[in-house]
Amino acid sequence: MVKIFIARQPIIDQNGRIFAYELLFRSGFTDQADFKEGKTATVKVIESLMSSFGLKPILRDKKGFINIDETMDILSVVEVLPSDRIGFEILETSVLSESFLQNMTRLKELGYELSLDDFVYSEELIPYLKLVDYVKIDVLEYDEETLAEALDKVKRFNVKTIAEKVETYEMYSLCCELGFDYFQGYFFQKPKVIASKTIEPAYTALIRLYNLISQEAEVREIEKVFKKFSDLSVKLLQLINSAYYSLRQPVKSIRHAILMLGYKNLLRWVLILMYSLRQEDFTSDPLFEEASIRGFFMEKLARRVFNDRDTADKAFIAGILSLIDVLLGVPKEEAVKAMWLEEDVKEAILSRKGPLGDLLTIVESVQRWNFRTIRDTLKTYGLSPPEVLEIQSKALRDYANLEF
Repeated sequence: MVKIFIARQPIIDQNGRIFAYELLFRSGFTDQADFKEGKTATVKVIESLMSSFGLKPILRDKKGFINIDETMDILSVVEVLPSDRIGFEILETSVLSESFLQNMTRLKELGYELSLDDFVYSEELIPYLKLVDYVKIDVLEYDEETLAEALDKVKRFNVKTIAEKVETYEMYSLCCELGFDYFQGYFFQKPKVIASKTIEPAYTALIRLYNLISQEAEVREIEKVFKKFSDLSVKLLQLINSAYYSLRQPVKSIRHAILMLGYKNLLRWVLILMYSLRQEDFTSDPLFEEASIRGFFMEKLARRVFNDRDTADKAFIAGILSLIDVLLGVPKEEAVKAMWLEEDVKEAILSRKGPLGDLLTIVESVQRWNFRTIRDTLKTYGLSPPEVLEIQSKALRDYANLEF
């Protein structure tokens, strides 16, 4: 029996919020789908979404786009997918026949949104440009002048545009100026560091909370900080009362939370809370999502490799703080220096050294679906790619259970 994995990449709007995900089928650990026939691959994605995964752990409240081409008899299985949650992305390798156009037209009639991948203008694309809702442009294929020209050609057809493979803030800024509607890539993980920037008061309060809890300070000292920032109390209690813990009774106060959960569990929510302050709709923040999933992923990997709770706790901290420089907009060394961290956690965050650093490298590579660079590291820790992907899926489910 073939084990199915689903990779996903967020599509982000102009306000920096997650708008949708591109869903990618994988049947193992290679960088490409193993099934030669696209039809088989798509059917496996659909089966996984509706059975073993379910929509919520993969999409939460967002939309997902599944890749299709002319080989896929998509109309035979499409009825199991809700049109308000799923759309389809027409691959650039598709043979643009009349029958394929008819099938795409039928999908539109059924209420599904369509996206055209890797746009390069040609006359045969015109019927599709009149049909689709979104067009993707690979920004790495153009310089600034030709990118603007490609965008102008697309905009004539009244579609939304997605800049894909946006890897830097500089490229993101350019695409914003040019008028792209959405963005796809890893630019949001890159720090926009301002050396003279001071850390905002809310983050300073959370860093103080982190340090107090790490050193197991008196409960009253921890409560004082929360009382000074009451909005932090509200958000923390929302997090703690999520489905992740399945508590028998709701946590009603900070004191109650500390007594019920203990310092280590309270500590993880303070770390998550740091990222949730970036914007009001923090569940749509790609950085919040990325950091949270990294934390859970690191924790589960450490439990598998070391079978030690303390190491797993440290792994969670290393994972979630690995993007602290992006969150605060200050150099990573400065952000880490402000926090009470054990030496192996610091080394993992700053230089990817030590066992925790190796696990963090694994997590980052898996999230980018790049197994080539970590094959030896996986062998060192007795991990197989399918096992790591299974652990990643479990981390994703833990994140999905954070109800806000």
